[in-house]
Amino acid sequence: MILLKRITAGALLAFAAGSLAYVIAGGPAGESGRGARTVGVSPGAADPAAPPDLIVYYMDMGKDCTTCLYLESYTRETLERHFADALASGRIEWRRRDLNDPSNAHYIREFRLYTKSVVLVRQVNGDPVRHESLSRIWELVYDKEAFQAYIQREVRRFLDDPEALE
Repeated sequence: MILLKRITAGALLAFAAGSLAYVIAGGPAGESGRGARTVGVSPGAADPAAPPDLIVYYMDMGKDCTTCLYLESYTRETLERHFADALASGRIEWRRRDLNDPSNAHYIREFRLYTKSVVLVRQVNGDPVRHESLSRIWELVYDKEAFQAYIQREVRRFLDDPEALE
């Protein structure tokens, strides 16, 4: 167990150092379109004073492969199809973060990330109360239906909406 913790800590440190070097060397962190994005919400649709109950993050690390593109698009498609009203009202918010950007490095520590991830963050009155990195996305990415069912189930679970549970 201790060895596993040391290996994980070493990998995270190596990732952070490599990310910083990449950004310093002129990586795409400053390119437009690589920051946060809100999907399915028109400007002004949500009450700007009301924070979302759930933030769904896609944590990107640049250089998207086909599999990585599926991770993001399947997640976004699931939210738009099954949670359109919650997106439009601002109850759910979609955010994409580029972890190569030094200003986003805190997510690596906070969420214990080591690769591209989908992370759910439940908030109460704008304060995060719990989060979870959806680890099964890599296992299910080549089965779109199972992947999207997993995302849908986890989002519903995080919202704690008894009417949404089947």
